[in-house]
Amino acid sequence: MMLPTKTLISKIETLSKDLTPEQLTGFLDILDAMAVMVEEARALPPVNDDCSSELPLSKAMH
Repeated sequence: MMLPTKTLISKIETLSKDLTPEQLTGFLDILDAMAVMVEEARALPPVNDDCSSELPLSKAMH
């Protein structure tokens, strides 16, 4: 799911407003790690279609 930047920021603010400082630190660490994963994934070569799942990732995970 792709969200507009302003919507994403609003959702992050809503989720994080009731967190303790320690929880907020953990939450932001997770977001940072996910950003790094996205950058690393962008650097990978394209995947051969024969190796990919027949289901979209969002469906395969549920």
